[in-house]
Amino acid sequence: MPGMAADVAVKALLGAVAATGFAVLFNAPRYTLIWCAACGALGLTLRTLAMACGVGVELATLFASTAVSAFSFWPHNRLTLPTHIFSIPGVINMVPGVYAYQAMTGFLRFVQEKDQAIFLSAWHDLLTMTTILMALAFGLVLPSLCLRIEKKTL
Repeated sequence: MPGMAADVAVKALLGAVAATGFAVLFNAPRYTLIWCAACGALGLTLRTLAMACGVGVELATLFASTAVSAFSFWPHNRLTLPTHIFSIPGVINMVPGVYAYQAMTGFLRFVQEKDQAIFLSAWHDLLTMTTILMALAFGLVLPSLCLRIEKKTL
């Protein structure tokens, strides 16, 4: 277990750094960077813990992105800024770039080698990437649908 605690701490730190970097890249206000870092740390920590408990990467990503989106309502209410300022940098570090790379290189290797196992592996990586992206999108939208309270006007 000590190795897992260190792994979770490293993932939290790297998630915070990545989220802060993307927030700066997207020109988020300077006073929101700490909240963006918290969202990034929360997202990668929860996904790492869920995967350590045996949950698949797709479901773990859905859980983590839903938690990040729900957490972003807290600074939204305190600072009266849109939730996506905090949630998008918090989940962008969970985008499945490795699966996309493996799928593309697998398809290119299949063209050269004509091996069915390479083709099936490339399709598996492509479907995994697509499922993770759908989990990220659904996880970002779900709390907004459930937690947003419409203000009624006369």
